[in-house]
Amino acid sequence: MIARAVVFEEAGRAELRPVELRAPEADEIVVETRYSSISSGTERLLFNGKLPGMPQIRYPLVPGYEAAGTVVSVGGEVQGVAVGDDVFVGGSSCFADVAAAFGGQSSRTIKRASQAIQLNGIAPEQAPLLALAATALHGVRRLGDVRGQRVAVLGMGAVGQLAANFLYAQGAAVVAVDRSPQRLTSVRAAETIDVSAAPLEAQLAAPVAHAIEATGVSGEIARCARAISPGGKIVLLSYYNEIAAPFVDLFVKEATLLVSREWTFNDLLFTRDAIAGGVVSLDALASFILPIEQYASAYDTAFNDPSVLKVVLQWA
Repeated sequence: MIARAVVFEEAGRAELRPVELRAPEADEIVVETRYSSISSGTERLLFNGKLPGMPQIRYPLVPGYEAAGTVVSVGGEVQGVAVGDDVFVGGSSCFADVAAAFGGQSSRTIKRASQAIQLNGIAPEQAPLLALAATALHGVRRLGDVRGQRVAVLGMGAVGQLAANFLYAQGAAVVAVDRSPQRLTSVRAAETIDVSAAPLEAQLAAPVAHAIEATGVSGEIARCARAISPGGKIVLLSYYNEIAAPFVDLFVKEATLLVSREWTFNDLLFTRDAIAGGVVSLDALASFILPIEQYASAYDTAFNDPSVLKVVLQWA
């Protein structure tokens, strides 16, 4: 089986070209991709050859873990998924001639049926963002019960916006922090703080209970520590090469650092239902859509244009 895929041939070079898919197994489905989205964090690191902590990754590879499409074939042992179903599949290790990291940017993917998420009415162009939204939810859940508490989110990129939305839905008083006034206009928050002119601690009227660090800059961890009340928690909702922060800021507040990995399967299910029920909206994040033939422009925008929070690719 042949598919088209975005292939990072080597660090710094991408191509849209045919790839060979392995044969599907009895418990797997074949999905025709309709939409995928670009991870401006993980895929940028892969493209630049700088994804830390993963020496096993080799080029050429198919990137991406944010994809959704329509089931076109099911194995003999598959139950609960049928041809014609619209599903989120994320990534896939289904290629015979290239590696996958993590294999979502392909016109066809093969996935174990038990790992596919039925869309249940979510707009197909929004469905690829399930992965990022579930990652944001996972980070918010690390804080526990936040009802009635002020929680700061540093960084109003896509994952920060989604974390703020989930906090708001759970009854927290969100303090949204960014250096871009434009990004602050679209977030649901009790307070917004533009730190382009003055640091957070100079503008914060009172300490927050907890903070979520979503900028990806480890130096901001100390700023989170200075913003929280004693005994507060700091969730690291980014991926860092190394963490460097003055210990004294964490020490004085006796802060708890919580590392948040990626989503769980239950996070995906909860997120899907929250989106379908209107609790969380992806409208603002899924509005920039380009056809796959414009992949080079799409990746350039995703990597270099901070005004665009998310780039969605249309395959079919």
